[in-house]
Amino acid sequence: MWAFVLFCGSSLFAQNTYTSAKDSDAKSVAALNKIKAKYSTAGQQITSVFTMKIDLPNQAARLEKGTMIQSGNKFNLSMKDMAIISDGKTVWFINKKQKEVQINDYSKDVSQGMVNPAEFIMQYSPKSFISAVTFDGPKNGKKVMVMEIKSVDRKVDYSKVRVTVNKATNELMEMELFNKDGSRYTLNVSKTTFSKTTSSSSFGFDKSKYPGFNVEDLRVN
Repeated sequence: MWAFVLFCGSSLFAQNTYTSAKDSDAKSVAALNKIKAKYSTAGQQITSVFTMKIDLPNQAARLEKGTMIQSGNKFNLSMKDMAIISDGKTVWFINKKQKEVQINDYSKDVSQGMVNPAEFIMQYSPKSFISAVTFDGPKNGKKVMVMEIKSVDRKVDYSKVRVTVNKATNELMEMELFNKDGSRYTLNVSKTTFSKTTSSSSFGFDKSKYPGFNVEDLRVN
């Protein structure tokens, strides 16, 4: 699955003062709570169109384009060579290049590390994360706020997340995901759509759309 990234020594969190949730600044907590409320509205479907830059250690950077659709714990991630679909009970991992489909039972951990701005912000809790504003002002003609966020749980794979937010709409514009293995993912969200109705067809696997694919069912039951 997707990995996150190692943060630089010059990071705000390199300062020893940011070690627990109580060290978060009030401005970042208020902003993140406001964004979470927008993304967590029950019954809505969120569609994010993004471009992702992937930087892996000792490898050339590459760009991927994709779309993420989410409603609660249901999601549909579609990219050029892969897709991951879940209806909240089952997860389908689709390797388009190898023409393979792997079916697994859904678990809360199955989507951890995926590039999903909606899911990340919905998991936010002031008690579980340390956050701080690093920039608040104009950028490319928009009023934005940049925040650095890290988990108080030292066992997680990632070191921190840097988010850029459109202050006028409370929508995520960019996420930089940092992992302890030195990989880095920069996600630029070009469009986010919030719909009050959901489409069940977005969160199910239609085998007819993948003719000739080898399907392996790894579900326990």
